Amino acid sequence: MTYNQLITTITSLLQNHEMIKTAKYATPKEWLLRDEQPVYPIACFSINSGSLNIGREQIYNVQFFFLDKSGAEMEFEQEVISDQLQIANDVIETIRGTKREYTIEDVIPFNTISDKYEDYLAGVEFTTNITVTSDFDGCDTPT
Repeated sequence: MTYNQLITTITSLLQNHEMIKTAKYATPKEWLLRDEQPVYPIACFSINSGSLNIGREQIYNVQFFFLDKSGAEMEFEQEVISDQLQIANDVIETIRGTKREYTIEDVIPFNTISDKYEDYLAGVEFTTNITVTSDFDGCDTPT
């Protein structure tokens, strides 16, 4: 699986969740700075780093955000965080529960988000490693 294939796979996985209205390959800061107005709830992600291991194994460090509006006075914050945590759990379990070309860590700590971004957003964020097997090895390198 290539870098671009991983982005496409994660985006598709997020778009297929019934509760997610917008899926983006960008951090919240990136799309908020562009003054984009997505439909909420939104799930977004960023590939932060990775490693190229022996054989064809590649590990990507991926950060996920699940956000929704929580009201001008943050009056819906607890409900929003609860809903977004459930959506995040659904996505993690979908990744774990299917025969795919990648694996995800067994333990994934999460952080709650409240009053961190403009637009009264709340939700959850987690970072995990996704391990894939590359489609190519040294023998496939053009000469």
